[in-house]
Amino acid sequence: MTQSESTIRTRLLEAHPDTLQSVIDAGCSVATAWPAETVQEPGAVTDPLEHLLRKRGLAEDLLGMLQSGTAAIGETVQGRLIPAPPYLVVTSRGPICRGTMSDGRRLVVLLELFAVQRKPVRYRFRNPTPTELLSVSIR
Repeated sequence: MTQSESTIRTRLLEAHPDTLQSVIDAGCSVATAWPAETVQEPGAVTDPLEHLLRKRGLAEDLLGMLQSGTAAIGETVQGRLIPAPPYLVVTSRGPICRGTMSDGRRLVVLLELFAVQRKPVRYRFRNPTPTELLSVSIR
């Protein structure tokens, strides 16, 4: 992890603890509704998770993390962020926020709620702490 990535990660953990915990709570709600501890279909993760994130007003909060993160390293996000692809995507691992910074690099924030087993494909709720949940990269 680069110094910039570490700085952003620290800022997000400090500035957005409620958002991070709310995302974990949404992931727990999704997993609790499953008939077993794991599921095989990615839609059993992505569809209900996206619905809950939007219903609870977290999509906009997640995008706010991009602004906080870039501010931590003296950057800004280009353009107007909207809570839809390519800026916010709900994957079978969890939500991913992406934004292009003023210097052309991309900030990617992954909130990894679910573990993916490849053979056979299965999805399992990780029950992460906010620190375990958050992954930051600059590309």
